[in-house]
Amino acid sequence: MSPVSSTPVTEEGAANRSRPRRSPAARPTDDQLLGAARMVFAERGYVQATMEAIAEAADSTKPTLYAHFGDKAALYRAVFGREVEALRDWLLRAYEEAAGLPLAQQVRGYVMALFRYATAHADSFRILFDQHGADELDPVRMSVVDTISDRVAEQIRRYLTELGREPGPSVRLLAEMLVGLVGGAARHVRRTKNLDPVVAGELATTFIMAALTNLDHSLLDPIDHPAP
Repeated sequence: MSPVSSTPVTEEGAANRSRPRRSPAARPTDDQLLGAARMVFAERGYVQATMEAIAEAADSTKPTLYAHFGDKAALYRAVFGREVEALRDWLLRAYEEAAGLPLAQQVRGYVMALFRYATAHADSFRILFDQHGADELDPVRMSVVDTISDRVAEQIRRYLTELGREPGPSVRLLAEMLVGLVGGAARHVRRTKNLDPVVAGELATTFIMAALTNLDHSLLDPIDHPAP
């Protein structure tokens, strides 16, 4: 007669034994795990998100998450880094498509790329710009903002050169102003129901072009050529 174990069977143990195990081929990939984590972090924020919730969303287990990524902070860093690269790739493609076009069309291409990303990838945009998971990630966040600012500065520098003005430090200041404006507008559109992102993007484009074409160049002189 086989010995009977004296260890009681808990509800959790019974549930784990009754739950069908994934076959190795069906286990989620790292990319799928990160996608589930992105969704939970976007919905709950970093503090309220739990490894249990992420594992459930991924149809996986906590031990799997820990084995693949470490603790919650490390998982968040992995998600954040992936979303930064996704946004960077999205924008660089838009910049390449707009290259060589007239200034107004380039500005529109740049502006609409960010508005479309905020709409099409709301979870990603929220994690990157609406939440703060860890201060150490601020340089990572700023790296993609700097990428945008660099491209906008190139546009402004070329525009001022065509007008016969020698570009100076004011170029970067103007670029930062415009990027901040578009980023804030994109966040507002993402949070606001029934606000068409295309219409908002067209308005932002028109606003920026009006600012550039009506710029009082005398205001740039103290920045570009400060008095000794």
